[in-house]
Amino acid sequence: MRVLAALPMLLTAGCVGSTGGESFQFDAYAAGPESARSGSYAFVNGRGYAVELSRARLHVGAVYLNSAVQTSVASDTSCTLAGIYVAEVTSGLDVDLLSGTLQRFPGRGSATSDRALSGEVWLTGGAIDAESDATVILDVAGVAAKDGTEYPFGGTLTIGQNRALPPPNPALPGARPICKQRVVTPIPLELTGTPGDELLLRVDPAGMFSNVDFSTLETAQDGGVRFADDSRNQASDNLYNGLRASRGVYSFDWR
Repeated sequence: MRVLAALPMLLTAGCVGSTGGESFQFDAYAAGPESARSGSYAFVNGRGYAVELSRARLHVGAVYLNSAVQTSVASDTSCTLAGIYVAEVTSGLDVDLLSGTLQRFPGRGSATSDRALSGEVWLTGGAIDAESDATVILDVAGVAAKDGTEYPFGGTLTIGQNRALPPPNPALPGARPICKQRVVTPIPLELTGTPGDELLLRVDPAGMFSNVDFSTLETAQDGGVRFADDSRNQASDNLYNGLRASRGVYSFDWR
């Protein structure tokens, strides 16, 4: 095993490092909230909307557990964030967030029995630093209601050139690479895996919608409202920011 000093740039390039723990392989799963068992999921968001999701699918490209607490990718750091990865799953999975049933990643993960202090979820369909990626990361539909008005809604979100941010300084064109938009970190945790364990990622879509004001979305042709796959309006931005929230959406556990 070798110690990583930087974030791997490709989904297949990750490598688990060790400070002395036992190495092992494991099965990994993802799921929606435990209470989501009937193909729908209802909650009240922070704006007072009663939301019922009828579709919520998330594409997870990879997951990592790190022995360090990483600096947020939103800050002025490079894409190669220092740390030692103690667990990784590099096979992608489309997760039905309206099901609490465990959904297995197609490939096994690698880990060591070292303590992890933060997690990462990679929202990508290929290379983490690819300029373009047409993969649908989040696909949602449902109905929101407030003060007697209903808002049937839908939308798909991708993370490609539509999410590229201009550099703060024209002399530094690479200061805000697209990979920063695709890595959700640091997800707080304190976990130690052992041989025979399985890793579970739970995703609560309610956290993604916490700051969404549905009344400000654009009206779609079917009479409902639709999230834009860019920064066209604040409600769409807020869903995108919720997708990338490091707290209140994603949680890990060894089983």
